[in-house]
Amino acid sequence: MDELADFVLNYCREAGAIVEPPAYGVYEVLLPDDLAARLGVPAYQHFAFDDTLLASEADEATHLSYGHPFVESLIEAARQAPACTHLYVNAVRLDKHGLANLASQALSFPNARLIGVPGQTESPVLGHYVRFNFKAALITDEKHEQLLSVLMDAQGSYAVKELAEIERLTALETTSAFEHLSVMPPLWLPGEEPLSHRALEGLLERAKRAALDELAEPLDSLQRRAARFLELDRARLEQYYDDMQRDLKRRLERADEDRRKALEDKLVAVQAEREAKLADAEAKYRLRVELELINLLVIAQPRLVLPMKIENRTATVTRTVMWNPLLHRIEPLACDVCGRASFRLLLCTGGHLAHEECLSPQCVDCKRVYCRLCTDQIKACVVCDRPVCASSLNPCPTCGRGTCREHVGLCHAAEGEPVRILPTTPPEPEPEKVEAPPTPPVEKKPQKKPKPPAPPAGRQATRLPKSPRLRKSAASSRRATATGQKIVVYTYAAEPVVDAFVIASGGRELARRTWQLVEDGIVVWCQCEKGPFCRVNQTVFEPRTAKEIEGQLRAEIEALRQEYQVPGKRINFYYVLQNVPRPERRLLLRGQWKNDAVLSRARAAFVKTYASQHPRQ
Repeated sequence: MDELADFVLNYCREAGAIVEPPAYGVYEVLLPDDLAARLGVPAYQHFAFDDTLLASEADEATHLSYGHPFVESLIEAARQAPACTHLYVNAVRLDKHGLANLASQALSFPNARLIGVPGQTESPVLGHYVRFNFKAALITDEKHEQLLSVLMDAQGSYAVKELAEIERLTALETTSAFEHLSVMPPLWLPGEEPLSHRALEGLLERAKRAALDELAEPLDSLQRRAARFLELDRARLEQYYDDMQRDLKRRLERADEDRRKALEDKLVAVQAEREAKLADAEAKYRLRVELELINLLVIAQPRLVLPMKIENRTATVTRTVMWNPLLHRIEPLACDVCGRASFRLLLCTGGHLAHEECLSPQCVDCKRVYCRLCTDQIKACVVCDRPVCASSLNPCPTCGRGTCREHVGLCHAAEGEPVRILPTTPPEPEPEKVEAPPTPPVEKKPQKKPKPPAPPAGRQATRLPKSPRLRKSAASSRRATATGQKIVVYTYAAEPVVDAFVIASGGRELARRTWQLVEDGIVVWCQCEKGPFCRVNQTVFEPRTAKEIEGQLRAEIEALRQEYQVPGKRINFYYVLQNVPRPERRLLLRGQWKNDAVLSRARAAFVKTYASQHPRQ
């Protein structure tokens, strides 16, 4: 059955018609009276879609084709029927009290405190979710399509992961039991209705970004596949045109004056054709993502809200804390910079809430914190090039240049020009974007460790000694002298590396530990307060299989957590794709970490290299 027959018969069935096929290619349809009256046709219809039917059958049936009046009427009726809908959550209770205490426990502000607003109490309002349903097309030399749904909080403008849980916990109804409640305005778009055209357009843009985040893993896989095929095609084309050019040059050396001009023109044409073919190959394997909005679903749900203040010594803001009576939790707050939700945010001096990775460099003098929305408030000392905020910048009355407090007067000390003093900690250069190699490196000993895509405090390379120490179990080290507040773990798309940063209160880095898969095992670097007495630094251990490798690395991270006495729930995981860290709920390894062939070679090399020196017990 073709697409036309599918559309006509399925539309009739959805409208309540009875469809029976009395013979091959012929269908008897009994339309509902209201649909028949709306279309202006008799209720009983006899349809055929195949031109090869017998003459007797063709005389009795109405042949439908593209452009037929009946088909056009069905198309118009289908367009008028709305594909979007509005549902309600009614089975909730709104008798919750003590939101201020619950918010203090759920929300964390490392550089600020959460306090109540005098005279404000909990109040019920009507909030909204908007579910955007997309058809995603991932296009390289092939086209992969899939359906993708993103649930957005209309008031907070962030993506919500609990759509399946919302549908499981309660039945969504078509009528509201809370029509008397006032509608909560969008917190990110003051003065607008939550379902206005402008608000929905803004939500759609953020939903697209959330959809791309969900597609990060298949995009990474397709990108690596396309890069590999592009490499093969480029090699084939280069070899083909190299052979042609060698042949033409050989003929050119033996040619007389009459043929030399023609061969030189042909040589130029071959080079132009080579460049065109290479450009075509790059365009063919360039990864493109197309998101087509199919429809959307609006879900209205009552919530409890309470305005509260977030303040520190430099700024004070008021935010609305929301209690979700269906999920029984305090809702997260949205980052004012990236729009993503989080239970842990920092308050910048400009009055914005932001993630740690959304902050600008801290002022070296007054230690004020600004986010990326306040970049105009962060300047640079003309002497040492360190960040200084506009409030602490010291302008020179003579030359007008600005310096930090330490270098006042040095802005024109070198024959009218600033004295150049390099900062104490030079910034790391941007890492080059390179594809992960298909196999581990072939050197016998790991060399200088490549830099990853920008973790919070950077990752410096370390060189292994000539004889790295063997370690058979998870990280075991003496108890650290300091206690950590949290651990931040990064995995990378471009290399088989896991980075873990132990952070103390105030954002100070206590230790950084790195695990890298090399050709003869998993090598470990550690920079911590124990210095040369660290038992883990510059060690190597045997990797397990692809199914067990995540558990093995989790054991390493757990040993690090116990070493610095970090609470079990204060480990944050990020996946760095194209220099952008993306949050994850747990440790997920990809690429060579999950390649059994690579891991098997590493295990074999580990046994061959170290078994004779350290026999297994």
